[in-house]
Amino acid sequence: MEKKKYEVKIADIDMKIISDEREDVVMKLVSLLDQQINDITSQSRSFSKIDAAILVALDHASNRLKAEKRVRNLEAQIALYDANLRRMREENIKLKNSMLGKVSETAEEIIAEEQLPLESAFEEDEAPAAPAPQAPQEAQAPHSVADLFAETPDEDEEEPAGGKADKLRQIESLLRGN
Repeated sequence: MEKKKYEVKIADIDMKIISDEREDVVMKLVSLLDQQINDITSQSRSFSKIDAAILVALDHASNRLKAEKRVRNLEAQIALYDANLRRMREENIKLKNSMLGKVSETAEEIIAEEQLPLESAFEEDEAPAAPAPQAPQEAQAPHSVADLFAETPDEDEEEPAGGKADKLRQIESLLRGN
């Protein structure tokens, strides 16, 4: 902003000041300062206008130091809050990641206990779809975790390589809705 020259009167003393503030801001400051000096001189006749001006300047300097200290304290608080927020976000991410594993395990247990088809466990609000044509029992994909476990071979039978891993992938796929 461009600097302007103002003619003002403070404590009955005419002076010219240069400021980059708007005129209304400068006039408000001049009025405030003039009022404070006049208040001091009217309360005590022993104070000259120069003495009063010095007291007002000291008061403003004191207020500025207090404000600067408060700003530093607030900045330190903000830094602390920011560090806590960062830590909580990291903790939230860790909890979400750990809960995702537990949620899939818990969902499997609930579905297995209640023997619910996955569609009804995860898509309660959707309208039921038309039944798909029935394929032969061996080619049909299992609809629930309980069906997957029902298809497990007897302990006497040898399971093909990757059989458990395939079942786990099927369970994850069913839980994700794929």
